[in-house]
Amino acid sequence: MTTTRTRTRQTGGDKRSSWETFQRRLGVVRRLIRGPATPETLIAAVKQTMSDETFPPDARSALRHDLAALRREFGCVITFRAGFYTLEDLGRLALLDLADEELEALAFLGRLAAESALPNAAHLVTLLGRITSLLPPERQQQLARIPNHPQVEVPAPVYDPPAHTLATLKRALARQQICFGYRSPYQGANETIQHRVAPYRLFHRDGHTYLEAYCYECDLESLDNRYLLYRLNRIVPETLRVLPQCLPPVPPPRPAYALRYVLAPDVACQQDISLWFDESRVTFQPDGSALVEAQTPSLWQARQVILRYREHCRVLEPPELVQMIRETLDRMNEIYQEEVLP
Repeated sequence: MTTTRTRTRQTGGDKRSSWETFQRRLGVVRRLIRGPATPETLIAAVKQTMSDETFPPDARSALRHDLAALRREFGCVITFRAGFYTLEDLGRLALLDLADEELEALAFLGRLAAESALPNAAHLVTLLGRITSLLPPERQQQLARIPNHPQVEVPAPVYDPPAHTLATLKRALARQQICFGYRSPYQGANETIQHRVAPYRLFHRDGHTYLEAYCYECDLESLDNRYLLYRLNRIVPETLRVLPQCLPPVPPPRPAYALRYVLAPDVACQQDISLWFDESRVTFQPDGSALVEAQTPSLWQARQVILRYREHCRVLEPPELVQMIRETLDRMNEIYQEEVLP
């Protein structure tokens, strides 16, 4: 009887030990999925998610046994170079599968990221590749065969995304003041204008990444104490500094312009128009036209959007935007009246 009880306790201990070993090996795989790691990094990562007692006293030896078991039992391809273990292939240890619709979405995102001008496109490609590596081989092959529909056409900039500038701005966003030199297209080619601003928002539009910031101080006094949009590639990288001054808990109020414009029947009669601005309300008229009422914080951006409609749109208000569009059209008319040299 005593022998039986002892065997039962030992069997339970063996099961618990086997389960802990299995969990430990999964922890090793999870850390390797993130990227190459030294033995010490792997051991520390597993201990952090489980406990300090996860590994026996000779942790490095246990780790080598775990890696050998992963290679043997699941066909994982794990290499060791220059002191780092690298997971080259999960083998039969497919940790993820997706429905066909989700697989199509993954293929769409992969192509979109590969062709995107987003400043973090490279990280998106890496992420999607990592997700793909978790799929079974047959699903990876199916993913590669999915056609590229629908295609997304976006403008391609002729410059590389300013990664260092973006990283610095993200650290300061809505936290601290920054200062930098800015190359404006309205100044000389080599002239920079100094700005001290409160950075509040980063966004990507029409192939470019912008910083929305409140300008406290600028070499051009007419730009002081107002919100401005800055193209990231026009910020001179070596001049960008994060200042010690913290931002107030509540940002300065953004301007809000009441916008009203009419779209002609040629573009509105099917009632399938796009609404570009905040708080947009549309009223379709009996003649097929559409009256759009909205709010915009930026007259400059509103002009960019409105001009896409060409002769099919008329702005009713605000009067400042009407004047801006008139000036643009006058200048365009002057340009096209000029003689074009062969």
